[in-house]
Amino acid sequence: MHRPSLITGRVLVKLCDCNLNAPAHLDVVSGAARPLGRTGQNSIDRAIHGHVSAMRVRRVFHAASTLAYEGERAQGYDTIERNLGLDRIVALDISKPERAQDVANDLTQRDDVDWAMAEPMSLAPMDIAPVRGFSARDLEPEIVREPFNRVGAFEALDMESGDASIPVAVVDTGVSLSHPEFRHRIMAGVDTVDLGLGPIGSGATLVGDSDTPDALASDETGHGSHVAGIIAANGDFMPPGIGGRSSLIPVRALAAARSSDGRIVGIGGTMDIDAAVKAAVDMGARVLNLSFGTSEAELPEGAPPVHADTTEYAASRGAVLVAAMGNSGQSERYFPAALDHVIAVGAIQPNGRRASFSTMGHHIALSAPGENIISAGLKGYRSSTGTSHAAPFVTGTVALMMARADRMGISLAPRVYRDILIETATPAHPSARPDEVGAGLLNAANALSKLDTMLQHRKGQSYE
Repeated sequence: MHRPSLITGRVLVKLCDCNLNAPAHLDVVSGAARPLGRTGQNSIDRAIHGHVSAMRVRRVFHAASTLAYEGERAQGYDTIERNLGLDRIVALDISKPERAQDVANDLTQRDDVDWAMAEPMSLAPMDIAPVRGFSARDLEPEIVREPFNRVGAFEALDMESGDASIPVAVVDTGVSLSHPEFRHRIMAGVDTVDLGLGPIGSGATLVGDSDTPDALASDETGHGSHVAGIIAANGDFMPPGIGGRSSLIPVRALAAARSSDGRIVGIGGTMDIDAAVKAAVDMGARVLNLSFGTSEAELPEGAPPVHADTTEYAASRGAVLVAAMGNSGQSERYFPAALDHVIAVGAIQPNGRRASFSTMGHHIALSAPGENIISAGLKGYRSSTGTSHAAPFVTGTVALMMARADRMGISLAPRVYRDILIETATPAHPSARPDEVGAGLLNAANALSKLDTMLQHRKGQSYE
């Protein structure tokens, strides 16, 4: 069943040929360049002008080789980028946003267009239970430690302390940059949000920074900070992040919005998210946590799966992607979790059964705790529930495994990490189906042990 989609009013287009000089989104959002008024392909421009009088054109993706050169980021695409067609994906801001679907429908029929879609939005899934805030003195250590204990986090950290040379990107609503739990952990980040101002449909309204050019990935919802704490907290008043000493790249791709019921949630356009993921990879992120998504049922009719080009690029660069399954409690495809090259993580109860809200599907790899997880907030600490908070347990474990492999002089293909996590998961309750919980509960200590067994005779070699 197709549900109404939440779209930005932009149109995303993948052209078959690249004969344009449009700037990259990162240069536009930073104020270093202005969009063009045309694509430069006359027949396509005429088709668009059949619906709207004006448009602004930018490339969604920058070139990796010129990431550091502000104003020049649409130059120097390499072979991988060109082969994937990343230089040919453009975003159109049109003068009549309500005509976005009509423009996309017409462009989709053309032989010189690979695909086109009215740009959908992704959500950081709403917390299932009300968010509770805590000060450091209010935390109960046994309750805070319980989910970490359940996945063998402390045993894993005794085995492997992690390494600051393993950057982990949290692509989310940003991170609370001044939070004590992240002191000396945060690397330079990026903010790609460019959603404009005001209402965005479904009763939601953008609040805070939704279109201001800046480079600070500062969190305004608490969602990204909570995720980051599970991975990379110092361990001052909560358990140390399961990623050990790994570094943290804060990436703000989702803005803050007030929902119709008054809650503050994270929401982002596909362009902002795709540009953010690629920027994180090009900045050196080796593991990326993606606790957001779009249901297949909410995509505009005829649209391809979102983020497919981006995740293909990340995998080609050797990055490992971990994503939340979603909180619908239904069986459905939720992107990016349902894409190839992504480790999809659901939420599991202490009894080994699926958490009632956790989205189901045969693409799920494994599960982790996701109910009443206490981690960092904007200030202090907060309890949150959802698959958003299960995924980072797996992300941090991958970072530990990478540190271990690096220490042994081993290069692992991204899929090997997924295989090890699945093989070493703690079996779920006998009544839990594989499409509900995947291979079972994450076991970080088992994963490291399996890695040691696999690689102890492979020093200095790659492992594909």
